[in-house]
Amino acid sequence: MNQSTHVLSAQEAAPLLETCFTKILHENMQGINILNHELDVEAVEFQEWNGRVMGMMITPWFVSLIILPKAGENWEGGRLGEKENMSFPSRNCEIMLNEIEGFGFCKTHSIYSPCTDLPNQESARIAAAMFLRNLLDETKRVDPTYSEEQIARYLEKEDMVHQEELKKQFSDPIELKKEVNRRDLIRGKVRKS
Repeated sequence: MNQSTHVLSAQEAAPLLETCFTKILHENMQGINILNHELDVEAVEFQEWNGRVMGMMITPWFVSLIILPKAGENWEGGRLGEKENMSFPSRNCEIMLNEIEGFGFCKTHSIYSPCTDLPNQESARIAAAMFLRNLLDETKRVDPTYSEEQIARYLEKEDMVHQEELKKQFSDPIELKKEVNRRDLIRGKVRKS
């Protein structure tokens, strides 16, 4: 039976989440090649913010922001994987509805998945703490140049911006060859002849 998450304090939620993710690690994740064996399960910077408990969860397979519902909220009726934008002091952030086995419903935002670029637990702790502190620091509020959708297209190796957006940013874009081989790229021969 899942613990009712909306009645937990930050001090109660953090160790319970660590227990749940440690169990998931030992029972479900063994032999999975995306694990970073330099990392352990750890809850970092759990606190109360805007009526919710939230913090960062480090595991060998991800580092994510975890947000629990406010008292009286019930996220169980939502569709798992459903995304929404949530406003934080420094920026808006896309979060997703999840259910953690043995814990219950929460909303998450992944900052590393997988965690292969993190060399050790201390680096994961620092990255997690910096992300959350920056997210909650209203002095770092920046209106985004690109939407989450544009960034996602870029990260998925699609065009970062549409042609019309490019025309607004660059008056005379460089004309590139349709195909550029590695040798030409190294030599700087990427313009049309």
